[in-house]
Amino acid sequence: MRISDCPELYVVLSTSIRNIPMFREKREYVLRKILQANLLITCQELSMKLGVTEGEAFVLLRDLRLWYYEVEEEILISKYFKPKYRFAGVGGTFDNLHIGHLALLNVAFRLAEKVYVGCVSDELLKKLDKKGQIATFEERKKLLEDTIRKYGWSDKAEIGILDDPYGPMITRSDFDLLVVSPFTYSRAIEINELRIKKGLSPVSIETCPVVLAEDGKPISSTRVRMGEVHPDGRIKRIQI
Repeated sequence: MRISDCPELYVVLSTSIRNIPMFREKREYVLRKILQANLLITCQELSMKLGVTEGEAFVLLRDLRLWYYEVEEEILISKYFKPKYRFAGVGGTFDNLHIGHLALLNVAFRLAEKVYVGCVSDELLKKLDKKGQIATFEERKKLLEDTIRKYGWSDKAEIGILDDPYGPMITRSDFDLLVVSPFTYSRAIEINELRIKKGLSPVSIETCPVVLAEDGKPISSTRVRMGEVHPDGRIKRIQI
C-alpha cells in the first residue's frame, strides 16, 4: 500500500517519529555518513544499521532520499501537513525543470506559508561552471511559473531574480527558513553567517531529499542537458 492511500496515518507516523529525541541528529548522521556511502540503502538495512524501528528508518529515508516515482506522491501528501514557518527562501537555476526541482520546491511549500523562489539570472550564470546549453532566464522563469501554477502553489509564491548567490536572504529580515539541496548545504551555512554579520537573525535550514533517477543515480539539470535522463527521472534509451 502506498502512503498516498492513507496520508493521514502517514502524517501521524511521521510527526510522532520526528518528535523522538535525537531524530534530527540521526537524520544528519544518515545524510552525511550513510547515504554518501550507499545511496541505495534499503529501509530494512538502515533499520538494522541504526538499531531503530523500520518505521523510524522509513521516515528518515523518506526525508533524505526519494526515487523519481515517489516525488509526485510526496507532493500529494504535503497538503496534510501544516506549515511550520512563515517565510521560506529557495533558489536555483531551474534549467530543464526536473523531478529533483519539484522535490526541492515541495519541501519549501510544505514547510512555509509563503515562499520566495529565486531564479538565477543570465548574468550570474555566466560566472558559474555549468555544462551544456542553458535556457535563458525568461524561458526558465516561464517554466517555473507554469510549474508552480500546476501544483497549486501560486498563492504562496514570490518569484524573483538572483543576480548573486545569496539574493535577498542576506538583506531581508522576514525570512525564517532556507530550503536547500544536500549538495548546497554549505551555501546555507554561509548565508546564515552573513545574516549574523549584518545584524539579522539566522534562519532555520532544511534540506530536500536527494532524488534518484531510474538508474539509481541523482538526477540533475546537467544529466538532463547531456541527454542521459528525462526531466521526470526516466532513463533515455537509444532507439534501435
